[in-house]
This record gives sequence, structure tokens and C-alpha cells, in this order.
Amino acid sequence: MVLISSYLLNARTSCLHVSNARTENLTSLAPLVVEDRPQAISLLQQARSKRYSVEEAKQLHSYIVKSGPSPNIYYLNSLIRLYAANGALDDAQKLFDGVPHRDVVSWTTLVDGYAKLGKMDDAKELFNSMRERNVVSWNVMITGYGKQGNLEAAREMFDKMPEHDIASWNSLISSFARNDLPEEAFKIFQKVLTEALVMPNKVSFLSVLPAIAELGCALRGRCVHSLILRTGIELDGLLSSALVDMYCKCDCLDHAFQVLKTNQSRDNVASWNPLLAGLVRHKRFEEALDIFQILQLENVEPDVVTIITLIATVAQLGTLGLGKWLHAYAIRKRIRVSATLASALVDMYSKCGCVELALQVFSMAEERTVELWNAMINGLAIHGQGKDAIELFSQMRAENSEFDEVTLASILNACSHSGLVDDGLSFFAAMKDIYKMTPKIQHYGCIVDLLSRVGQLEEAKTFICSKMHMKPDAVLWKSLLGACKTHGNVEIGEFAARHLIELCPDDSSAYVLLSSIYDSAGRLNDAVAMRKMMSDGGVSKEPGFSLIESGGVVHVFLVGDRSHPRLEEVNTMLCEMSEKFRSVGYAPEKQLVLFDIDDQEKEFAISHHSEKLAIAFGLCDTAKGTPLHIVKNLRMCSDCHVFMKLASKIYDREIIVRDNRRFHHFKTGKCSCMDYW
Repeated sequence: MVLISSYLLNARTSCLHVSNARTENLTSLAPLVVEDRPQAISLLQQARSKRYSVEEAKQLHSYIVKSGPSPNIYYLNSLIRLYAANGALDDAQKLFDGVPHRDVVSWTTLVDGYAKLGKMDDAKELFNSMRERNVVSWNVMITGYGKQGNLEAAREMFDKMPEHDIASWNSLISSFARNDLPEEAFKIFQKVLTEALVMPNKVSFLSVLPAIAELGCALRGRCVHSLILRTGIELDGLLSSALVDMYCKCDCLDHAFQVLKTNQSRDNVASWNPLLAGLVRHKRFEEALDIFQILQLENVEPDVVTIITLIATVAQLGTLGLGKWLHAYAIRKRIRVSATLASALVDMYSKCGCVELALQVFSMAEERTVELWNAMINGLAIHGQGKDAIELFSQMRAENSEFDEVTLASILNACSHSGLVDDGLSFFAAMKDIYKMTPKIQHYGCIVDLLSRVGQLEEAKTFICSKMHMKPDAVLWKSLLGACKTHGNVEIGEFAARHLIELCPDDSSAYVLLSSIYDSAGRLNDAVAMRKMMSDGGVSKEPGFSLIESGGVVHVFLVGDRSHPRLEEVNTMLCEMSEKFRSVGYAPEKQLVLFDIDDQEKEFAISHHSEKLAIAFGLCDTAKGTPLHIVKNLRMCSDCHVFMKLASKIYDREIIVRDNRRFHHFKTGKCSCMDYW
């Protein structure tokens, strides 16, 4: 945009000097007097391309008035648009009322102003007063109703229109798409192709692609992609990004990457972000990091969306070193740590086992949104710091920060992981009676978990059967069943397993846990029968794996892994560890192995659990005293828990393990969970 001072000088405009005026700002316009009308038109055009405050709009209005005789309709319509765009509808209405000869543009501009601010009653009253309407006027009303979610009114407007242009169809498509009716949006798009006398344009495709993405229909997506190519519409950054996002959400990541490779705007990071998000959504975390390397090689500057997506990747992998590097990278690139980025960092550091750094980011945040508070409370919860989580919630309320259902779920989870039964039940009661929130399945799940962990299995069963206002899901039954294994309750274990198998017949956890309960109770025939039922049903146990980061490289170990290049060294370390541990009384819990094999094979199987392989590798590959961070996809078994405590004491290492339930911090032979997990 040309500097106003330079423009006025070139146009031979005389003006009064204003000291310290910012030439790029309209604050210098109030005292100006212009004799040349085209100058005013140009300034209005410039004003339309930039967002100005209401005060600046009034200064421009004053400037236009001083520029000569009564402004023509073009000036006045532009000023109405400028006021409306700034939300100053009273000023826009006042100016509109004073226009002696209003045209259809005057009316439509003001209707659009009301519609964009969601004041559809005012917009409709004005629209009904119009003596003359054009297709733009109708389209403004359709779009306004669509944004408000009033699809019946939007459709009624569309049907009453004397004629439709492609913008009318596009408005209707986007109205249904943005209001979670993707199938209806796609049907309207089909009518454009089969019934309408207009050709779809770029906006048509940008409107329908999100609907296809929500439907997850790859075939429709490919058809629309083909149509875009046949119509000759340029695949610019916006359209390419929409296609990439659609393909990712339709599980066609290879197609998404192909679109990106042919995108002429691939130097724009906005074209890459949907692909990164798609890879993360499909848990293809290593590939997401590979894409980031490609960005760096092609000198594509990441933005805050890129960084947040990659931080989410690191959070899932639990790779603290990479997370620290990304944080430093964002600072180096001068990416502002917004509340959203701070929330992602808190979540990442918490899930990477470093709650101290999470607290540091939280304390330094300029703005604390509910998402940031929730991330920090949940971080404390999964680390078993229940009292700290409750204290933080108290601070949140003291600062009058808004909280939501997610906050309460995190607090209940914190109470569950720390055995704070009375506090948890109190918060649950307050949720309904004081905070006036309706509990959802995750809140009920927290209470079942809370009661089950402390051995109140009858109470947990009663809660599920008589105090819930919705059907229990698999997570609740798993919580109860897992606690029955811990506390050796066969009867309730059978009850929970039966319901879990009814809900999820292919879930191995019901068979495995109940079989283990039978084994512990000495009911060996029932245990064998359970394993046979599992085998006959073709149900396979999810393989366990563990990740450990060392030297910037993520190493993956599977149960009984024989693929790692340093396996011989790892096995040698495992043998050394077992001998040392046996000397202080350690004996493998062979009964945890469910396979019908001899004792020697059982001992080998349990000694080669993935987290044991990872810890052995970590001891070989890192310097003495270095903390070891391990991420496991399944819940850690009791034998591995004992093993980690001994390793932390004998090798003088801090060991942090994240399983699918919580964090365990092992130090000097003790665990932060206090053997309560």
C-alpha cells in the first residue's frame, strides 16, 4: 500500500503538517483538504484493502466530506462498507439513512454488515424493505443464515431467489458443510453439476472439499479432484491445501503427498501443514518428522501451525531431546509462544516425562487459556501429582479463569492416579450440584477407576450398574477388570470380562486379564479354557513395544525382539542385570506368561519384555548418571515394575517410564506411583 503522505504529495495535494504523524496510518487525515476527487476514491480503495479502526474510518469520512461538494453514491457506499466492516453499524446506519438516492449497492452493503455480525433479524428487516434486489443481496442473506446455523432459512432464501449464480450455490454448499451436514452439502454440489446452468468455480471446490473430508469418502474426493483438473482451474495454495487435507482425512496420504509434490505453491508452509496434521492423526509420527526434514531442505519456513503439529508428534513419541530442540527452534525462528503453542509445549513436556519444564512453560505464558490450564493439570495428573493438580485448580478458580468439562476430567483423573478417593468423589458431586455440568462418559470412567484402584470393587460395580445415566463403554469395564486382577477378585472379574467381551469381542484384554485372574486364583483349567476361547475366536494379543531416545535417535524394541542391530550387546546386559538382581532376591514372575510353555521358556519370555530390552540398551548406550526415558504402548506388568526399581537402585539411574496409563519415575529403588497403578 502506497504511503498516504507520498500519494498526496504526488497528487499535488496541499495539507497541514501534523507533527509525529504516522504516514501509513489514517490518524494524519483529519486536517487534510483535498481538491482532486480521484484522490478520495483512491484512499477509499486503499481503506477497503486494510482493516482500520472506527476512529480512523470517521477521520476518512471527514476527509471525504471536506474534499468538495456532496459526495456521489460511490463515495457513500464505500463509507458504509468501511463502517460496517469495522462493526460500527450505528454509524453505517446513520450514514445510510442520510443518503438521498440510495441504490441497490447501498442496501446490500448494509444488509451484509448486519449479516456478518450475526444480526440476521435486522438484516432481514432491511432486506424486506428493499425495493430492488439483485443476486448479491440474496446471496448475502443465504451466507448470513448459514453462518448462524439457520439452514432452514438459508434454504428458503435460496428457493425464493428469482435466479441463481454460482455464488448462490457456493453459499448454500458452505452453509451445510460448516454446520456438520456434509452429505447434504455434497448433494447440493451434485446439483450444480447436473441441474444448474452455471459452472463450478474455485470457491465451489473449496466449499465441497471439507464436506468430503468429513465424510471420509476417498472415491468422491478423487472424482472432485479429477473435475478440478478437467475444468482447468489452477491448483493454487488454497485449493492444493484443501485437497491435501481431504486426502489425509480420507486415509489417502500417498495421494496427499502427490498433490503436494505438484503444487506450484509448495514453498508456502500452509500447503504442507495439512499433510503433517494427517500423518500425526494417523500416528505416522516418524513420517511427519521426515516431512519436516524435507521442509528444511527446501528452505520452507515453518509457522506456528507447523511447530504445534510437530510438538504433538514428539508428545506421542515421548522423545524429550527432540522436543527441547523444537522448542529452541521455535524461539530461534522468533515464533511467538502463544497460548496455543504454550499448551502444546506443556502437553509435550508432560508426556515426555519432564513435568518441571512443563511447569516452567506454564509459569512464563503471557496468556492462560482454559486449554493451557487443562494441559498443565493433566500433566500433573499423569505424573501422579494429584495434590498439586488440585492446588492448581484452586489457583485457576482464584484467578476467575473459566474451566470446562475437560478440566474436571483432568482433576478426577489426578485424584484417581493418586488415590484421593474423598477428593475425587467430592469433585464429582460438585460437578453436578455446584458447577451444573452434566457428567460425560469420561467423568464416570474416572470415578470407576478411582474406586477400582483402591479396591472398592463392589462400590465400582454398583456405580456402573445403578448410578450412571448412560451405557458404560469398554474403558470402564477394562478399569474394573484390571483392578480385579490387581486385587484378586474372581467374581467381579468374570462379571466385567463378560460385559467387555460383549462390547468388544476382538479385544484381547478381556481374555488376557481374566485368564491371569484365574491363574492367580489357582483355577488353571479355567485359565486354559479362557486362552482357548481367545485362540478359537482368532483374537490376538496386541504386541508390546517400547521406545527409547538416545543421541537424537529413537530406538524401538518389541517383545522378544531379535531385529535390533545391537541385540547381542543388549542380551549380554540383560544377563548381567538378571544375575545382579537375583543376588538381592529378585525372581521373575513366571505366572504372568500365559502361553503353555515350560518354566525355562516362560522365564526367557518375561525377561525379554520390551521395556527391559529398552532399559538394557539405555544402560549400554548412555553415560553413567544419564536419566533414561522409555515410552511403552501397553500397561507395565508387575514384574517389569520390580525390575525397574532394582535397575534404578543398582545402576544409580533415574528411569522414567510412560505406559498407557501413567508415568512411573523410578529412583533409588522406589517408584513415584508408590506401587499404586
